Amino acid sequence: MVVSVNILDEELDLEWLAEEIVATYVTVVRSKARLMVLIGDFDQMGLANECGATSTAAWLIRRLGVSESTAHEYVSVARQLNDFPYLTEMFLDGNLSYSAVRLLLKYLTADNEFELVKMGMELNYHGLESALAGKQKPNEAKEEGREYYLRLKQEADGGLKLWGRLNAADGEAFKAALKIGHLASAAEDGELEKLLGGDGVVDNEKVDELIHEKEKDEEARQAKREVSGFGLPTPRALVFSLMGIVNMARTKPISTLRAPGAHVNVMMTVDGRAYLPNNAGATTETLEHLVSNALVRLDTVSNQGLILNTGRSTRLATDGQVNALMAMWGGQCATPGCTHRRFMEMHHIRDWAEGGMTDLDNLLPLCSGCHSLVTEGYTTITRNGHEIVFEFRDGSKYVSYNHSLPVRNDGYETADLNEPLWADSFAG
Repeated sequence: MVVSVNILDEELDLEWLAEEIVATYVTVVRSKARLMVLIGDFDQMGLANECGATSTAAWLIRRLGVSESTAHEYVSVARQLNDFPYLTEMFLDGNLSYSAVRLLLKYLTADNEFELVKMGMELNYHGLESALAGKQKPNEAKEEGREYYLRLKQEADGGLKLWGRLNAADGEAFKAALKIGHLASAAEDGELEKLLGGDGVVDNEKVDELIHEKEKDEEARQAKREVSGFGLPTPRALVFSLMGIVNMARTKPISTLRAPGAHVNVMMTVDGRAYLPNNAGATTETLEHLVSNALVRLDTVSNQGLILNTGRSTRLATDGQVNALMAMWGGQCATPGCTHRRFMEMHHIRDWAEGGMTDLDNLLPLCSGCHSLVTEGYTTITRNGHEIVFEFRDGSKYVSYNHSLPVRNDGYETADLNEPLWADSFAG
């Protein structure tokens, strides 16, 4: 029986509705898992030909009406599930989403299956993606076997089409350079020259300072910001960014033995694993070349998740602290489930007015939307030692242990924590 719910009913129990959605989704996940298992059996038994199809995928396209890409994806997932019984069991129980299963299959081996599946059940999809950053994919081609290229094609109308592929390290440097290229279109005469440090190389801190200055100018004109200190320019501005780089190269074609530094953060855990905070796919092996041959910012992360080489107590977060916090939280909003990377604000977990310090362990990067939800009391953020607790009105709780990715823990006891302060004076 289908129950119709009037969402405008003032007496509607929000927690009940949220749980109904979750329960229904779990049912959908279990059905999807069973579908994958059945497709796997069908494929393993070679029944497609008996059904008049050349392959299992072809039969799915015809019989289920799915697209070709979906059919091949289903077959691929179904075949791989046969090799991982624990993953399959948890999938059938509804403990893992289909998206998480697909992601895990890229990294699973017989040796790490239990560990990674357990991780997948504790983290949401984007948290899992960040946690897997830097890990080698078993079936992925080695770096030296990949083709990296840039190709150009003149089109009939005179336009130029370009496409290519860069390795993870060069890709990060290219994205960082696009920010400088876009800044070039907004900078006044002489401003770009001031970005150079004493060694003749671009000073990344000066780049960030100028970007922040230009953002304030945009805000003063009440215009939409095109440059962000925490991400790429908006898509429609990327062409201007690229042309900014082109114009700089044409006006100052200087060859140097060492390329000017683009703002690239490489994170290094105490156990030696390297990863890029904004690129989960880059492996430790891939980054070895970048660290040894390029100008990068190398941050060491402690067992408590804190970047070890930054820290200062003032009301507003410094540029160094902002950069460190964004790197610590994967370059995005710290709120569980939010993936926003632009228009970030630094939130005091314990309010500055109540004695909270502007230190790294008392700050969180939140997007402006999530920060307003904290201010208005829809989300509460508290801390207990090295544990940061996110509470939501639907009854769910997420806990970040030692500044790690937040995991769902609705049973976490918060009664003894200090009263959360919602109307905070944010740090930047």
